[in-house]
Amino acid sequence: MLLLTFGLLAVVLGAFNLFHELHSKQVDALYSIIAIVVGVVWLACIVAAFRGNPIGVFGTALIAFVELGVISQGHFSSSAGAIGSYVRLEGLPVATALMGLVLACVLAIMAAIAGWGHTAEYSRQRETLPLLIVAVIGTVLAILEATDNVHLAGNALPGFGKTSAEDGAFVAALTASLWLAGGLWIARMRRTGAVLVAIATFGVCYSFATLHLAKGGTSLSLIATKSGLIWAVIAVTVAVLGAASLLAALVFFALAVMPPRRSKAAPAAPATQRSSG
Repeated sequence: MLLLTFGLLAVVLGAFNLFHELHSKQVDALYSIIAIVVGVVWLACIVAAFRGNPIGVFGTALIAFVELGVISQGHFSSSAGAIGSYVRLEGLPVATALMGLVLACVLAIMAAIAGWGHTAEYSRQRETLPLLIVAVIGTVLAILEATDNVHLAGNALPGFGKTSAEDGAFVAALTASLWLAGGLWIARMRRTGAVLVAIATFGVCYSFATLHLAKGGTSLSLIATKSGLIWAVIAVTVAVLGAASLLAALVFFALAVMPPRRSKAAPAAPATQRSSG
């Protein structure tokens, strides 16, 4: 189900990005035709993977990996299609779509690896559900916060500190991907999920401290002035959710690695021997 969800999301966002690339004349008609054909094959692989076909699973992951590499080189590096110039041509929503595409590709690859040769099993454990809900909300807000940072960087402000908009946006998308992946898998793989959530949320908290609290960063008051109060609220909310998730992930990890307690059962009474004679 996860492979289907994030695979379809990647296809939709990829098509959205292709339209804007063609509109901004960053790609030509031949490239667009080839991309559409690959998209159709990708969609067929996703459907086959949902039906349990291992070739479909492999094809979905392979095309997602290729797509991740293409957009990384095309928009998250110093090139003609760098995200800063791309946003100036096509508008800020393309930055959100690009980071969402990175997230969808990463999660599709991880879902394919996790599901390779294994049937999906539904976990009935409910204690990790709040962590998943927070991860979903935090991931969406983290992508939105990074979108505003791209906007600030385009206005000659340190949206990502000393990091370029391309590198900052890509790191933000990967961090959000790890956060959501950890929230999705912590119910079945407690240690792995907790580690992913802890790594991602530590990055979120560290980024908030260095970008918005440290000297020389972009203060929350400046964000409220340049972008609007809602964007400052989003930045604070992401940091609060990240800090809470970090503490929860550390607790879950500690409980997972601790040896189980042995119940102190009452010692069995010695067996009485039957006397002979």
